[in-house]
This record gives sequence, structure tokens and C-alpha cells, in this order.
Amino acid sequence: MFPALALGVGEGDNQTMKERPRGLKEPIITARGWYSITGYGFIITVAVFGALIIALEFFKMNESQAVSISFLTLAFGQIFHVFHMRDRGSGFLVNDITRNLYVWGAIVLCTILILAAVYIPVFADVLSVVHPGKEGWILIILMSILPLIIGQIHKSLVTK
Repeated sequence: MFPALALGVGEGDNQTMKERPRGLKEPIITARGWYSITGYGFIITVAVFGALIIALEFFKMNESQAVSISFLTLAFGQIFHVFHMRDRGSGFLVNDITRNLYVWGAIVLCTILILAAVYIPVFADVLSVVHPGKEGWILIILMSILPLIIGQIHKSLVTK
């Protein structure tokens, strides 16, 4: 939620107000927009279930640890999703999102909250989250960044 709020206070693109307005009968979310939303949601889902399966089958972790890994993969995947919100055609590393200090603050805040859910016992108990271990954290980071990488590759191919 905090990264989404941070996007709302960003400067945005100066050229937006120079564009032709959307037609009255044109939908707010176009077919291309729905495709993007559905596709990215599917990729995040695959990453979360992939993390769960890898934790259970490859690392032979117990069910609690594997479920915690999938939960944390989803949480970090949603945080990283903010970087997918850049305009088509803008740079991957330098764009309105990466220049928005509120986005970086929101990412830090969300990361602290997620880490609190793992490392502060009362929160871990309420959320039934267990420590994922070193291999678990590596899996979480890799699988939560995967949707961003796939989405950015797709975005760069579509704009060309």
C-alpha cells in the first residue's frame, strides 16, 4: 500500500497534460491494460507457487517454513512491483519511479514491516511466520524479483 501511495505524490511526467484526453466512451482500463494486469498477476502467482514448490521439494523444508517463504515472496514481489509502474519507453534504471524519494521511503518502511513480521516474536506468532533461513531468504529475493525482470523484459520488447 505504501509504495502505491508514494506513486501518488511523485512529480510525474510533464508531458502528460499535453496528450490528447481519453474519449468519453473509451474505458479507463483498456484491453491492453487488462492484459498487462492479468499477465503480471499470473507471473507473480507463478513466482509465489514456484517458491513454495522449490522450498518443499528442492530444499526439503517443512510446511511452515515453505508457506512462510511463499508469503514473503508475495510480500516482496508486491513491493518490487512499484518499479513495473514506469512509463513505457522510459529508462529501466532512471525514470519517474526511481527518482521519487517517497517510493524509496515506502520500500524501506515496507521492508522493515516485513522483517518485523519475521523477527519480532509477537508479530511472527500472529502471522504464523517462521524464519526462512539463509536458503529461504535467497529463494525469496530471487523469486520476488523474477516477476519484475520478466515484466521489464516484456515492457522493453513491446515498446520496440
